[in-house]
Amino acid sequence: MAKIAINIITGFLGSGKTTFLSEILQNNKENTALLVNEFGESGLDNSILSSFFIEEETILLNHGCICCNKRQDLIDKLKEILNIYHKNSKKLDRVVIETTGLATIEPILFTILSDTFLQNHFFVNSVFTCVDSINAMAQINENEESVNQIISSDVLIITKDDLNSNTSELKEKLFSLNKSAKIYLKSEFCLDEFFKHRQEIKFYETNLKSYKHNENIQSLSISFEGELEWSAFGIWLSMLLYKYGDKILRVKGLLNAHKDYFISVNGVRHIVYPPVHIKKTKNSSASTLVFISKSFDLNKVILSLQAFSHLLKIKIKP
Repeated sequence: MAKIAINIITGFLGSGKTTFLSEILQNNKENTALLVNEFGESGLDNSILSSFFIEEETILLNHGCICCNKRQDLIDKLKEILNIYHKNSKKLDRVVIETTGLATIEPILFTILSDTFLQNHFFVNSVFTCVDSINAMAQINENEESVNQIISSDVLIITKDDLNSNTSELKEKLFSLNKSAKIYLKSEFCLDEFFKHRQEIKFYETNLKSYKHNENIQSLSISFEGELEWSAFGIWLSMLLYKYGDKILRVKGLLNAHKDYFISVNGVRHIVYPPVHIKKTKNSSASTLVFISKSFDLNKVILSLQAFSHLLKIKIKP
């Protein structure tokens, strides 16, 4: 049986994520289950759309490390959804999780990726974050939750651009925080693409300049030549995130590890998605890794990678 895609929608308080979700589901209600972290009017037709409202219940693991907390409520609800659809002989194609405005993504990802039952039935398709074009700059500067949501995302949707069309500075800010995320104005985003969107496997060229922000957040992009040794790379990345995963907020990469395939890697703190193999469409030997950290010297990553380079069989570009 094919695994069921899970898309996650998050965004800071008042960012317009419920409105965005309602518009998406206007024409995509069939075979869709919605999990919402908070009670309230959703404006959705519950006779067609299965909605499950959940109160957060978290199992603290690893001495309370937020990125390794397991959401028992999420496990129970996803199992309940499968049972409901099975008993009613209905097909479930996709699940959408809408978080609270102050939610962190890591426990949700950790729960889905670490639970054996959920691993066999679901996969995380993409994480979407709604960003308020009017208030986002202040929210980013004043709230760590907003920054974490942006960094953990695959797609950033700038909302309320009909009320504020001057979004160039905000785009620069978002790009400085997450160079591997796709950035859209909500008015330009094709809603039908929401469920088709997969975690992107390439990094997007842009002419956006680097933005000076007051958070101690740094990003690093590393390119290297040669077909790397995948087993050695897995050991290296696991060791790196085990030691520095609380400071390395995000890692994303497209790796040349096979003559016919690239391998897409994606991680949030200690949590690493299952790697995805992508068939090569052109001859290329270049690999790219992007790291985002907070209060951490990313030169340590370069030094570590250089120390392993002979095992990885790569040559790091200057």
